[in-house]
Parts: sequence; C-alpha cells; structure tokens
Amino acid sequence: MTLESIYYIGQTVAVVAILISLVAIYWQQRQANIIARTENAELLGGLYAETLKAVMETEDLATIFRKVMFEEEDLTPVEQTRILIYFNIMLSGHRSVWGASQNGLLADMNMKDGDANTAWYLTRPLFRSEWKRLRANGQFGGGFGDHVDGLMPAIATPDRGADESGTDA
Repeated sequence: MTLESIYYIGQTVAVVAILISLVAIYWQQRQANIIARTENAELLGGLYAETLKAVMETEDLATIFRKVMFEEEDLTPVEQTRILIYFNIMLSGHRSVWGASQNGLLADMNMKDGDANTAWYLTRPLFRSEWKRLRANGQFGGGFGDHVDGLMPAIATPDRGADESGTDA
C-alpha cells in the first residue's frame, strides 16, 4: 500500500466521520426542538389553566363569566372590569401561544385550541367590543391582532343579519 492510498483512505474515513457527526448533530437538534416544544406547551397550557382556575375557584368570577357567556345579563361596572381584565389575560396568553407557534416552538394543535377559545369569547358582544377597543388603542397590533381579527365570528341574530367584520348589522 502506497502513501497515496493511505492518504485517500484517511480522507474517505474523515469525510464519513464528518457526515456521521452531522447526522448526529441534526438528530440531537431535532430532539431538543421536540423537548422545547413540549416544555412550551406545558408552560403556556399551565398559564392558561391557572387563569381558568381563577374562574372556577372564585364563585363571583364564575358567576360573572356565566352572565357574559351564557345568560347575557347586564353586569355592574365592577363585574365588567373584572371580566374584561380576565379577557385581557386570556388574550395575552393567546398572544404568547401565537408567538411560540410562529417560531415553530409549539404544535399546531395548541394554536388551534387557543384560536377556538378566543373565537368563542368573541361571540359575546362585551368581548367583541373590548377587542375592538384594544385594537383601536394599539394594544394587540401586528400579526397577532390581524390573526384574531380573522377569528372574529360573523354573528347573526334572528331579527338582524351580520356583517363581515362580526359586528351585528
């Protein structure tokens, strides 16, 4: 075996070793991304659960939530303030989920859950008007604001139609 043959064999072994290393690094990065996505989902899901827990554990807040979502009763000014703060917290959580999803750090199913929840809230006039106020103030601008605008349901009532923006005509 000549020195030249040994040199070429060495080069071939080096290239194979580099390729194996690159595959291993790719695999580790992929695993790290899966772990990060799982941790993000758990963290964001935990924050969402804590917010919902506040509604469930506080009878008066649960009553206010029920008035808005199911009974369409008028709220006192204090009740309205409390439920709108809750709504703002939920929107902030949804924005976090949206941001993580945009960066590939969260599974699509988590985003769909947040979208469905926000779309459900936006079926209520109080939450729709609060969303419009927040948008007008620039609080939820950019891509997330546009995203939620796209979730705005077109609401129709028996005596009135609905326009494209989701506000009653």
